[in-house]
Amino acid sequence: MLATTSLLVLFVLLLTNCKPKSDSDEDTLLLLAVAASRICANSAYTGTTVVNSTATLDTNTDCITGMTSSMSADLPAWIRNNFKCAVGSVSGSNYVFRSQNIPNNKSYYFGTTSPMYEALGSGKKAAGTNQISSQCLVYTIPSSPSEKLTNKTGTQSGYASVGITVNGLAIFNNAAAPGDTLSTEAQTFDQYNGHPQSSGVYHHHSQPLNVTNDNANLIGMLIDGYPVYGLKCDNGTSGTGDDNTPGTVGPALDSNHGHTAATVHFPSGIYHYHYASDATAGIPTLIGSYFYGTPGTVSN
Repeated sequence: MLATTSLLVLFVLLLTNCKPKSDSDEDTLLLLAVAASRICANSAYTGTTVVNSTATLDTNTDCITGMTSSMSADLPAWIRNNFKCAVGSVSGSNYVFRSQNIPNNKSYYFGTTSPMYEALGSGKKAAGTNQISSQCLVYTIPSSPSEKLTNKTGTQSGYASVGITVNGLAIFNNAAAPGDTLSTEAQTFDQYNGHPQSSGVYHHHSQPLNVTNDNANLIGMLIDGYPVYGLKCDNGTSGTGDDNTPGTVGPALDSNHGHTAATVHFPSGIYHYHYASDATAGIPTLIGSYFYGTPGTVSN
């Protein structure tokens, strides 16, 4: 396994040195993510594979027992002090996150034999027979994001996930499965606004209710490197008295749910996304149809 990974990294380095310059390093990021994914299953990286029937919450880490929750010391404070239930590190000009993608909240989708099971909320229905299962998601995200000025990348471009939440879970785009709409699919959300797709990838299109509930909390990071926040802007302060919706605090949002304004984590201002109404989805979502910056890669 180590030899295979070393060969992959060597190949990436050779490609980086030989390929012509371009406006994007997406090919290199993809290869780095593939190389990283070779060691995702190692228990030293993501911990013991979670089994639903025995899953319990570790009150020390606030993650499922056996999962590794570790953020390296060279990560910036806004990540290091807020992200958990995944393994985060710095690799060159990228952040790398490895995640089993198991929610640290109860869910119908753990199955009735799990200690983490709870019934769906009133008026909800099951997403077929889908159940949460352990994944091997590896995110390679640019650490110094910048706007992609032309031909912005669509969020519906086949990514395994478009971002990672502060509790290590996949963020999905503003589209439902083919033949469905998100406004209909939302009927299958559990009591924390998440659900798994057919291969067991638990994810959020909407605000994760154990992270934010119509407030200004940090939700996570999208794969173009920009943070995503809740419904409100925090006005660059830790107090909540001056929190309000974008447009009242800072500029109004663009069509992709983003604007540039100060936040408590970025007092000098940064472009960031918000949980907001989305015309494509028909419900509020965590991102619109395009990334503001150049996306990194995700493998599973």
